Amino acid sequence: MLHHARRSRTTVSAVVLACCSLLLAACSGGSGSDAPPPRPTPVKGPLSILLVNDDGWDAPGITAAYDALTAAGHEVTMVAPAANQSGRSMASGVESLTVTQPDPGQPKYAVDGTPVDSLNVGLFGVLANDRPDLVVSGINLGANVAANTNYSGTVGAASAAAEAGVPAVAVSADTDTDGRADFADASRTVVELVDSLAADGFDGLGRAGFLNVNVPAETATRKAPRGIRVARLAAGGPRTVRYEQSGPTTWTPQFTYDPRVGSPSADAEELADGWTTVTWLTASRVFPDSRRKQVDRLVDQLEE
Repeated sequence: MLHHARRSRTTVSAVVLACCSLLLAACSGGSGSDAPPPRPTPVKGPLSILLVNDDGWDAPGITAAYDALTAAGHEVTMVAPAANQSGRSMASGVESLTVTQPDPGQPKYAVDGTPVDSLNVGLFGVLANDRPDLVVSGINLGANVAANTNYSGTVGAASAAAEAGVPAVAVSADTDTDGRADFADASRTVVELVDSLAADGFDGLGRAGFLNVNVPAETATRKAPRGIRVARLAAGGPRTVRYEQSGPTTWTPQFTYDPRVGSPSADAEELADGWTTVTWLTASRVFPDSRRKQVDRLVDQLEE
C-alpha cells in the first residue's frame, strides 16, 4: 500500500509528465518535425491560483483545497457559487450577478450563479488585471469519471478555464458507502500536483486540454490511495436514471450507480480499485480526422 506520507514527489511528477506527454502528442501531431519540443520553463515562487467549484463556496472540499494551497504558500483567490450548483456542466448566463465576500478580509467571493459564471467572474472580473497561473476546480464531493464528466460543474469550470487559455485541473474525491469523502487525501494530492505541474511549466495545459483528477475514498481495508495512475476516460455512464410517475403531473428520478462502468485500466475501475486517477480531457469538441470522409459523404448526399 502506498500512503501519502511515504509517497515521493518523483511518483507524482512521473504521472504529471505522462499526462503532459499526451497533451504534447495531441498538440503537435502532424507537424512533420522530428525536432524535440523545447523544454518548458519552470514556474517558480508562490503561484496565483483561482479556486472554483460547483458545491458552493463554503463546501468542505473547496475549504480543504483553499487551506492546503494557502498553507503551501500559494496566493489563492476563491470565486465559487453562493449555493450548490452540482450538475450544471458549462451552463452560464448573461445577466448581472450578485457577488459577495462572505468571509470578510479573505479573498473569497460567492457568486449567485453557476460554476462557469464563477470562473468567469474570477478570470474576467476579480483577477482581470492579474491573470492567475492556474485554475483549480474542486475539490468536488463525489467522483467525476466516465460520462459523468459531461454533466459535472467541477469539470465544466476547468474546461472553461482551459478554453480561455489558462492551465486548469479539476479535482474530485470519491465517496464511501455513507457518502463521505476524504478531503485530507485529496487536498494533499492537489498540492503535490500543483507543485509538479509548476515545475514542468504547466506544459501542454491550456486550450489543448486540462487534467481531471479523482481521489478514492477510504475503505475498511484501505486508509489511503494506493498511488496515482494515468487513465483514459471510461466509456458509458456510472450513474443511470429512470423516471417513475409519482403523481398526476409528477415524475420522480430513480438513480443507480455503477462504480466499475467501462473497462479495466479506464478511470472508473481504477478509482474503484483504490487508485488516484489523472485523465486528460480536451477543452473543446474535436472533429476527428477519422470521421471527415463519413461526414463529407453525408453532405454530398444532402446536396444531391
